[in-house]
Amino acid sequence: MSAFSTEERQLLDDSFNEYFRDNYGATHAVALARSGDPDGFGRKEWSDYADLGWLGLTLPEAAGGSEGGLTEAGIFFAAAGRYLAQEPLVQTLVLGAGSITRLGTPEQQKQLKEIAEGKLLVGFLHAELASGYDRSHVTTIAQPIEGGFRLTGEKAFAVGAHSADILIVSARIGDAAGPVGLFLVPADTDNMQFTVAPAIDGRRGAAVRFEDAELGKDALLGNNTEDRTLEIDTLLDHGTLAVCADALGAMVAATEITTEYLNTREQFGRKLADFQVLQHRVADMKVFCEEARVVIHAALTAVDEGAPDANLAIWRAKVQTARAARFIGGQGIQLHGGMGMTDEMPIGHYYKRLTMCEAMFGDAEWHLDRLASMTNMSVNGSAATGS
Repeated sequence: MSAFSTEERQLLDDSFNEYFRDNYGATHAVALARSGDPDGFGRKEWSDYADLGWLGLTLPEAAGGSEGGLTEAGIFFAAAGRYLAQEPLVQTLVLGAGSITRLGTPEQQKQLKEIAEGKLLVGFLHAELASGYDRSHVTTIAQPIEGGFRLTGEKAFAVGAHSADILIVSARIGDAAGPVGLFLVPADTDNMQFTVAPAIDGRRGAAVRFEDAELGKDALLGNNTEDRTLEIDTLLDHGTLAVCADALGAMVAATEITTEYLNTREQFGRKLADFQVLQHRVADMKVFCEEARVVIHAALTAVDEGAPDANLAIWRAKVQTARAARFIGGQGIQLHGGMGMTDEMPIGHYYKRLTMCEAMFGDAEWHLDRLASMTNMSVNGSAATGS
């Protein structure tokens, strides 16, 4: 459980928002995404995050971290989403560092210090082209060979994978029926092919093909062949919650931008904000924001306190956040009119960010199905025991 107090969390929130307000925003985000730089994000900003201690926020003290929980990280991600930060924060800090912290050997965990110092970006490759949202679908194979493994397969697009220094890749060990392991794959490994592309919101990433890429024996996280499917599911759930926090920041900003626009734009000699029907829409946007905030906070608390049903809280948070993201993004565009989708209007960029967040790691329908299946299991279990 995090040892941060409420006051310390408020100070974090103030610091994050002050930095992003002074250094980021839609104009800067678009400029980074469309620059000729292959990263598509700010290396200077990444260095700033390291200097400010934010990249080590949830890492162990031994790695130069602050030992914060997912709640502290969520505050960071919400500020990043509010100002459309382009850096692969969730991929490196939650999925990458989370994998190494949970499963790595002491030797492998030495890389956490490099993450905290901003010297190591980590990509996480689990989804495959035919997997959809199914987290158990893994066809990539890591064949044991003398001195290590030979990796063969293809992973679907992942944000930040194109610029990562090291990739964490899921693969079945031995054959198609083997246990699923996680492998540390340096980005300069031979026989890897990157297909780099932008996501709908402009953030760049890559799909990666492995064609007999040879890895050392120390590439396997934990250096054992235990099946890691459950650990991967937990990591992706934490990534899901981090994306919810990012979306919350973007939703708050979209609502504020829309409110400001209605207070300045005039039609029929009156400000749009004077029309009651439009006031109702903005009120609904604000309600959706607060409903999402409540369920996200509950899920973050459940994770940090180690609640046994923390996964259910995360799924609920994603259902509510995804629905809110679609509503707020859509209403923001509608209330701006057709010009809302132009590059000159920030609301269009927030709409794209929210569309991306809505789908990442499972959409609302998929997480609702997960909740329904757990409810059915609980009901059937109660019936079987007569309780």
